[in-house]
Amino acid sequence: MSSIRVFRSFVATAAHGSFAAASEQVSLTPAAVGLQIQTLEKDLGYTVFDRVGRSIVLNQRGHRLLPKARQLLALYEDMHNLELEQTELAGTVKMACIATAMGMVVRAVLRIREIHPRLNIEPGISYSGTLVSRIKEGDIDAAVSVRGAHKLPADVLYTQLYREPLVFIVNARTPRADPREILAQRLFLQVSRSSNTGTLIDEFMRRLHLRANDALEMNAMRTIIDMVKEDLGVTLLPLPRGTDWDRDPDLRIEYFDDPQAFRNIGLFESENRGFLTSVLREQLLALLAPQGHSG
Repeated sequence: MSSIRVFRSFVATAAHGSFAAASEQVSLTPAAVGLQIQTLEKDLGYTVFDRVGRSIVLNQRGHRLLPKARQLLALYEDMHNLELEQTELAGTVKMACIATAMGMVVRAVLRIREIHPRLNIEPGISYSGTLVSRIKEGDIDAAVSVRGAHKLPADVLYTQLYREPLVFIVNARTPRADPREILAQRLFLQVSRSSNTGTLIDEFMRRLHLRANDALEMNAMRTIIDMVKEDLGVTLLPLPRGTDWDRDPDLRIEYFDDPQAFRNIGLFESENRGFLTSVLREQLLALLAPQGHSG
């Protein structure tokens, strides 16, 4: 198959009428240009020039090929110098996000609006348990959510964004004791096990043999924290990025000395919508990049 260089030589020869003149434009010797034209004609299965003495002129097929060759070179230049223009991207991206990551997502959306004003990102808060299936079904295009243990569908892409430590959280007035002792005495405020976070915490507690005598399940981590601050119970939660729970005077945060005590937060995308959701991915990664380093 003929290369882009061969078509450049063909267009230059057609424009200048000789291999010698074309060679100066494409930075090859006249003999090399001649060999490329022979290669092109062999690949196509027909001649494109008539040789008349030392001169060459386009024949009928050559004239028909010339505009197509110019179009091919123009397309190649567009690909080679590909840069997204502000007006190139347009459309709507429907996405869902766990509540604790919404601030980061909104900051990314505001950046995207400046760069791509015709690209509309519609974020909404949703629990993590159903988000991957909603992407696969086409209900949403992307989601920032918790990475569960299940294998992802082939048409759903995943990009790791950050991880959050799992911590034991009690009211600051609670006497210090082993979490097992506290769980035996206090109400355990548990994230719903229908969510990826709830499943992750449940498996983590079983592995560490942490058992609660009395538990109450609920969906909103913010509500759980408010109840702990009122000393209505204790909890085990991920410490969300961007929150001030570890600085709240009404709370005491206890970390686990365990390499698996964390949850992964990432971006899930529909592969079919990647040409639009990739913009969101780039902005999220840029926001998370360390200061002074490129994203």
